[in-house]
Amino acid sequence: MSEVRVTSYCECPFSTAIDLAQRALRERHMQVSPVETVAENVAHATKVVDDGTDRTRLHDALLLAWKPEHRGLFPDFTGVLTVRPKDRGVWMRLQGRYNPPFGIAGKLFDVVAGQRIAERTVRRLLGDVVNDIEAKWSAARRNGA
Repeated sequence: MSEVRVTSYCECPFSTAIDLAQRALRERHMQVSPVETVAENVAHATKVVDDGTDRTRLHDALLLAWKPEHRGLFPDFTGVLTVRPKDRGVWMRLQGRYNPPFGIAGKLFDVVAGQRIAERTVRRLLGDVVNDIEAKWSAARRNGA
């Protein structure tokens, strides 16, 4: 099993971050990709759970799992999105695991390049989610929410 972890700042209130993230993921036809030109459709699911990584206060985290449409090049992924307050927004961290495809050859590729590809893929996804959240939050503020 390989692990990947990425973090991004998002301008939205801590109290709405997980709900907006789940909404952003639920509303999108999800493709994962390290770059725009190579993408894989994935079936995905999310679930709000207690954030067990923060022992100082009770709040939510978001489980995320995906399975690629075409088995092989992209692995299944399971992860958790957590948020921590920062200034007027939050730090969002998406941390997850995957099994590199193609057995031993895939594990070797993962060591050489796959881990960086996985990190870039998850970073790109989190960036898209952050953009969606910030757009939704901005629209809600303009509409008086």
